[in-house]
Amino acid sequence: MFLENYKKFIRYYGKGRYLNLFGFTILSFTAGLLELVGVALVYPLIMFIITPDTFSQYIPHNLQTYDNMQTGMLIGLGVLIIFILKNIFMIFIQYIQTKFVSNWKKTITLRFMEYYIYAPYKTIMQTSQTDKIFNIETICNMAIDGFVMRGLNLLTNLIIVVMIIGLLFIKFPIPAIITLIFVTTTMYIQNKYFKKRTTELSKQLAQESHKYKIALMENIVNIKELKILSAEKLFYNNYADVETKFRNVQTIQFFYNVIPPYIIEMLMVISLIILAFALSLYNSDNDSTLIASFAIIVAAFFRIAPALNRIQSSIININATRDFVKSINDQYEKCDLEHFKKFEYNTNKKMNFNNKISFKNVCFSYNGSKQVIKNVSFDIYKGDFIGIIGLSGAGKSTLADILTGLLPADSGKIYLDGIELTQTNFPQFRHIIGYVPQQINIIDKSFKENVTWGCEKINEEEVIKALKAAQIYDVVKEFPHGINSLITTGSNGLSYGQKQRLAIARALYRDPEIIILDEATSALDVQVEKEITEMLKTISASKTIIAIAHRLSTLKACNKLIYLKEGELIDIGTFKELSNRYKDFDNLVKLSKIN
Repeated sequence: MFLENYKKFIRYYGKGRYLNLFGFTILSFTAGLLELVGVALVYPLIMFIITPDTFSQYIPHNLQTYDNMQTGMLIGLGVLIIFILKNIFMIFIQYIQTKFVSNWKKTITLRFMEYYIYAPYKTIMQTSQTDKIFNIETICNMAIDGFVMRGLNLLTNLIIVVMIIGLLFIKFPIPAIITLIFVTTTMYIQNKYFKKRTTELSKQLAQESHKYKIALMENIVNIKELKILSAEKLFYNNYADVETKFRNVQTIQFFYNVIPPYIIEMLMVISLIILAFALSLYNSDNDSTLIASFAIIVAAFFRIAPALNRIQSSIININATRDFVKSINDQYEKCDLEHFKKFEYNTNKKMNFNNKISFKNVCFSYNGSKQVIKNVSFDIYKGDFIGIIGLSGAGKSTLADILTGLLPADSGKIYLDGIELTQTNFPQFRHIIGYVPQQINIIDKSFKENVTWGCEKINEEEVIKALKAAQIYDVVKEFPHGINSLITTGSNGLSYGQKQRLAIARALYRDPEIIILDEATSALDVQVEKEITEMLKTISASKTIIAIAHRLSTLKACNKLIYLKEGELIDIGTFKELSNRYKDFDNLVKLSKIN
């Protein structure tokens, strides 16, 4: 299962990167060779320093014109150059590895963002906002940093260790065996001790990280509500508890990351002492060889030790992020990213609306069993001010989502002037729609940018025109920089009604032929609701308006109402007609005190 997750990750997300991964293998071998040459040159340098006359017979003929001091300096310079080149090359490898990993991370996060933006609305609404952010921000980062980056580091350092040990086997078989025993013992002891714990930490980290993200979003997004509930202490304590557990897991994971260097250092000193005795016995009759041999062993150990630290750290991190790798693989399968292709359409093309929109026997269900919309048929004519009324759960918002093409009907058809609306031409139809939701999305940017949100081009004259039509321009121009003034949500002094007008201005900026208001006035007081209703009456002279509400007072300006009950179309008519026909509707009118 462990290896299977990583194989899946490479198969799912590594397409187009196999050549790069092979290239990193070649670079790792090159780095290992440079380390090998750097360590190997230590032996002749030490031998020359100790016995220059004896060693001169091994010096190339063209170097024998120099004296011993000059020759020693040349050899030393060669060793220095090799080490400098090796370190420059290692820095280069780290740079391109970091760049490669960063680009890979970007590709994956963009892939998920593309899916969340372009996938069918019915599909993506099944994933919570917190989970979407967690998948893009946390799972992707942890999987890439913990697996890909650490995996590349593991490969490089393994090759370095293997090559240096290989050199020792050629020159000093017995010390090499001792070194190999040191390496294998070090890795075995640490892995035996750490593997089980890091695997447990991996699961804990994934779980606590997710809980932490939920608690963070819950508090930041709902600050106003928690204050109204006077529940600051409850929410703060809950967040503090979740964060404490999350940080505790992080602390333990960090602790396990910093332990290996100390263990390796301790074992290295012990091994060097053992090697000193072994070399003394092996070269007891030759002091210069003994010193040079010990020097190269020390050099090898000092190159192997940090490589082992990095290997162990990589293994710990790979183990710690294995659940994140599994999660990102699960998301790939859940979203079916292998077959997902975004639907491309002409963003400038609009459909024409000349006569009417027709619903014909439309049915819809979220889960395939219980129908939320049941065999609904009606017409909306150009210039209508239509109200869709019904109690909570009647299917009003669902009907609006079907009309905009966000939710595809299970059966039945929708026509615009006799042309069937399908998932192919719905994007063109949406270009003539202005939508005002119940939850107003005011972003921390200027009034101008809020009004033109989602538009590629900004026309300041049209911005002002939209603000005036929404009857909020008088408020905006009082700000120091007018439409260019920044809005800081929650502290800008805008009332909810003013934010509602700003959202209506955003809808009007596109100059839509149809405006849909989805419970857009449900949170307004009576006076503001009256003002916005009067404004909508003015706009309805040139627009087709579809207003969804459960408060009848919002819809008193409508020329006709669509009355829904439990997903069924009960009737269509004016307030008076529906009141005369249905006692329950008449009771709603009386309760709403509509004259």
